[in-house]
Amino acid sequence: MPRKPAKPSKRGSADPDKIRAQKAYQAGDFRTAIAHASLALARRPRDADLLHLQGSAMVQLGDPQGGLEKLMMADKASPMNTPILLSLAQTQRKLQLIDEMNTTIERALYAAPKNAQAINLKAQSLREQGRYDDAERVLAPALEREPDNPVLLTALASLCVSTKDTQRGVEACERTLALPALAPDVERFTLFTLAQLLDMQGRYDEAFETYARGNAMMGPGKVNEAEPVIRLWSRERLDSIPPSPEASELPLLIVGMPRSGTTLIEQMLAAHPRVQTVGESHTLPTLARALTPSRIDPPGIHELGRRYLASLARVRDERTERVVDKMPGNYMHLGALSRACPGARVIHTRRDPRDTCLSCYFQNFGRTHTYARDLTLCARQYAEHLKLMAHWREVTPLPILDLEYAALVNDPETELRRVLDFAGLEFDPACLSYHESDRTVTTASRDQVRQPVYRSSLARWKRYEKHIGAM
Repeated sequence: MPRKPAKPSKRGSADPDKIRAQKAYQAGDFRTAIAHASLALARRPRDADLLHLQGSAMVQLGDPQGGLEKLMMADKASPMNTPILLSLAQTQRKLQLIDEMNTTIERALYAAPKNAQAINLKAQSLREQGRYDDAERVLAPALEREPDNPVLLTALASLCVSTKDTQRGVEACERTLALPALAPDVERFTLFTLAQLLDMQGRYDEAFETYARGNAMMGPGKVNEAEPVIRLWSRERLDSIPPSPEASELPLLIVGMPRSGTTLIEQMLAAHPRVQTVGESHTLPTLARALTPSRIDPPGIHELGRRYLASLARVRDERTERVVDKMPGNYMHLGALSRACPGARVIHTRRDPRDTCLSCYFQNFGRTHTYARDLTLCARQYAEHLKLMAHWREVTPLPILDLEYAALVNDPETELRRVLDFAGLEFDPACLSYHESDRTVTTASRDQVRQPVYRSSLARWKRYEKHIGAM
C-alpha cells in the first residue's frame, strides 16, 4: 500500500542558492533557476524540493526527458509528495508515457483524494481516452464540494468542449473569470476555452475578441527564422558528414506547422497493424539542441542517430515496421536527421495558410510557439517554415512527401494509399476507421480524432475574414 506523503523537510531552506533558485523560478528565469539548483544540489543531492524545481524548470525549457529524470529522483527522495506527483504526471503526459501517467495520478489521488489538480488530471486523462461520462463522474462530486474552485471549473469547461455542451461550458468559464485573484495561467486557459465554446456556438466576433484577450496576456512573440538553420546546415556542412551506418527504416516523421493536419494522418497511420507511434516526441529536438557547432561532426551525429532510434525502438513489437514521430517542429532538425538516420522518411503536412495561422492563434501554446500570439508573426512563421523545407529538399536526400490537408479530408482513401505507399506499407482499411480506436490522444486535436473525417475545418478563416487583414 502506498505511503501517505512525507511532511516537507525544512532542512536546507536557508541555503542561499536554493533561495535564489526558487526566486528565479517564480520570476520565469528557468535557466538561472537550474544553475542555482545545481549548485545547491551539489551540497544536498537528495533535496526533493530542489530536484522538483530543477525538473520543472527543465520541462519549461523544452527538455521534458531531462525533467522527467529529475522529477523521478524527487519522487524517490520524497515519496507520495503531492506537488511532485502532479508535476511528474504532467511530464509523463507530455512524453506520451500514458500508463505511467495514470499510475502517478492514482498515487496523487491516494495521497490527496480531494486535491483539485489531481482530480483535474484524472478527468483530463479520461477525456483524452474518450471516456466522457467517466470524466463527468470524477468531476461532479468535487464540484459539489468546491463549486467555485477554478481548476475544477476549467476542467468542466474543457469537458463541455468534448461533449459539445457549449452553454454549460460558457457558464463555467464565465463563473471562473468572475472569481477574485485568478491566477494568470488559469485566466488565460479559461479565455481560450471560452473562445472555443463561443466559436462552436457561431459567435465568431466574440470568440475572436476572447482569443485576442488570451494572447495579449503573454506579451510579444518571436519567429523561429530559417536563415540561421540554413547557414548551420549548409550543403558543405552536410556533405562533410558521412551518413550513419545504422540506416534503419523505422522512423516515419510527420512535420509541418502546428494545426496543419499532423494528428489526423498520425491517427490514420497508428491504426495500421505494422505501425506504432510515439506521438509528439521531444527526443529529436532535445538531441539536436545538444549539438553545438563544435559537436556537429560524424561521431556526434551518429550518436544522435543511435539514441533517436533507441527511443523509437522502445515502442516496437515484432510486427512493427514503422514508428511515427509527429512532432511538427521537427522540420527544424531534418539536416541532422538526414545524416543520423538515413533511412528515415518525412511526411510534410500542409493546410491553407490562413486556416493554419488562424488555428495557431486560437491555440493556447503557453510559453512555446510564441509567434502564435500575433497573427502577423504567424504568417511570417508559416513563410519561414516553407523556406526551410525548400532548403532540406535541396541539400538532403531525405524522402519528403507533401500531404495537403484539404486533399486528405476530401478524398481520404486516395491520399492514405499514397501515404502508405510512400511509407512502404500495404493498404489496410483499419486506417480509415481510426476514430474507432481507444488510444489516448493528448494533442489539441483530441476531440476531432474521435470523429470520422470531416470537412468543416476547411476555409474556416472565412468566418473571421474581417479580423485577419494583418495576417
